[in-house]
Amino acid sequence: MRALRGSNAYEGIIWCLIFVVLDACQAVYLGAYLQEIDSFLLGGLVFGSAAVFCLCWSAIRTPHQLRLACAEWQDVLGLNLTVTFGWLLYFFGVQLIEPAVAFTLFSGAIPVATVALSYLGVAEAEAPRNRSEWVGLGIITSALVFLAGITLLGFSGFVRGEETAAISGLIASFVGGVFITGMLLYGQRLHRKGLGPTTQFGLRFPLFLGATFVGYMLGLDAKGPVTWQDLLVAYAFGMLLLAFPIYAVQKAISLTTSLTIAAVASTAPLLIFVLQMIEGRVDVSLLTSAGLIVFFGGSLVSLSGAAAAISKPHPDTNAAP
Repeated sequence: MRALRGSNAYEGIIWCLIFVVLDACQAVYLGAYLQEIDSFLLGGLVFGSAAVFCLCWSAIRTPHQLRLACAEWQDVLGLNLTVTFGWLLYFFGVQLIEPAVAFTLFSGAIPVATVALSYLGVAEAEAPRNRSEWVGLGIITSALVFLAGITLLGFSGFVRGEETAAISGLIASFVGGVFITGMLLYGQRLHRKGLGPTTQFGLRFPLFLGATFVGYMLGLDAKGPVTWQDLLVAYAFGMLLLAFPIYAVQKAISLTTSLTIAAVASTAPLLIFVLQMIEGRVDVSLLTSAGLIVFFGGSLVSLSGAAAAISKPHPDTNAAP
């Protein structure tokens, strides 16, 4: 597969950074603001309307892409399944263990799974391209093991229940990240086949929206009535901090490699942690802080390796597909 180089690859990193910053703001500030609003209702409104808009745009501007999506329905289904299970598992895990730990496991699973899948023969996945990426991956993996260990031993900031809850939360968070890795790889496969970011964005949500509708109808996050004014404000924030970051990732998929996206995305947990400390609502665990600092260090090393690989890609990556 031809390497993505130059301005396109760096533009992909910029889109990744947009995702990281907005997603961090969403995780810290939007959650506090929306404590009284059913998350299934808001998610359905935000992602449903965004998906419909993107599909209408595609139908008008690039109708051939929708025909292509029908022909590649298996990959589109894979995109839907990985998105749905990835986020549902993360939302389950974050309720059981410390949110900072859950999100770090979720994010850290992406580079780890990307490398593992490359050795299993998945064409869109990548192995580390230089020493910096290998070292960064080793540091990230060590930090994940450390955070899992302190959670199991009861030294993290929060576990809802006993050892079983801790194990369940750790597994759900990490496996959720593995599914999101699958989402990235399916996205790159579909992009290579000619499906653009806007069309992919619209097509990735049908199954997720179905699950959201079921959750809303069952009242799984029911919080009582909400005024239309509050819902409108929440919707506006949701479009900016929920829908747009996911579109930013979709743009990044079309511009740079899976391992580069994973490296940039892995910087998000510490940013979220810092914002939580500034906001002051979340208790800080000293050992969690130490694990996050190590993890962030690994992310920076990986990111430096990714930047070097973009400037001077491995000769093998220039081979024709």
